[in-house]
Amino acid sequence: MSDIISWEKAIDKKVKSSDNHDLGKIESITREYIQTKEGVIGKKYYFIPKYYIQGYDGDNLWVSLTKDEVKTKFERETPPDLKEFETSEYAERKSMVIKQYSDFDNSIPSYSSSTSGTQATSANAKQMPGGVEMSWDKIIDKKVKSSDRQDLGKVESVSTEYIEVKEGLVSKKHYYIPKYYIEGFPAESEFRTEEYMNRKRKVEENYPQFLHGIPIMAKEPGVTLQSSSSGGTVNIPWEEVIHKHVRASDNVDIGDVERVGNEFIVVREGVSKVHLYYIPKSYINNYDGSYLYINAPSGLVSAKFERDTEPTPEEIKMLGEEQPKKGLE
Repeated sequence: MSDIISWEKAIDKKVKSSDNHDLGKIESITREYIQTKEGVIGKKYYFIPKYYIQGYDGDNLWVSLTKDEVKTKFERETPPDLKEFETSEYAERKSMVIKQYSDFDNSIPSYSSSTSGTQATSANAKQMPGGVEMSWDKIIDKKVKSSDRQDLGKVESVSTEYIEVKEGLVSKKHYYIPKYYIEGFPAESEFRTEEYMNRKRKVEENYPQFLHGIPIMAKEPGVTLQSSSSGGTVNIPWEEVIHKHVRASDNVDIGDVERVGNEFIVVREGVSKVHLYYIPKSYINNYDGSYLYINAPSGLVSAKFERDTEPTPEEIKMLGEEQPKKGLE
């Protein structure tokens, strides 16, 4: 959180406009205005009335006007006549600021560049849609999605101007996204659909302590498969197949089991260039303790099951219905 600072300590601080442009550094401060100087050779001077200051974020003082507005109204070579500040618009602005910050004459409030208008808040706080506030320091490791609902990875770090997002484990990608592209953090109310509330009631009836711990789930009993060699049956203990090798019907290794879902397994192939195959369990026709055997050739596995994101239940159902005749009974 940025400190609330006194006006005399603002000398030499950088000043920014509401549209994030530099307005130079503060050269002097009077009772009515701050004077900033921009540039070294082609110097420009701005005499900005104090009540247009929104706050201090630890690095910059922020003004509630755009740079064009500041240049039009307050750029000059000599100090202004104070009567120039006596407009109805400025009087209204001054009254509003005094109501919010009774000590404004003595000190500059802390400010976050994520806020707008006259509001100044904690430098780490972000006001989200629906009135939900999530501080920037609490979004580390939160998942990030694009506007078309695609995963972008997780937040690795947060700076003054952007968030850093990392996608992937092996072939890592880093995205440096300016904060103003962040739309918000979902409010709890977004989850309160009728379907969700019905689900919530059922869970709480069956598991009164759900909020304090996740209930133990019974292990999936396994799937009975027809052995291609002996004609007998084999029961697959799914908890044991993680990291086991997977082999296609043409005897080609296609990777290792990374994850087991209810209806499919995820097979990872490669290290530097990773391929992920989402294979319906109905395609598994044997397990010998070391290998899972898939009733499909390697070329079909690559063409049919490789994807970057998890398939929908409908897609898995459709793929399962296309299973070969040999396989699950």
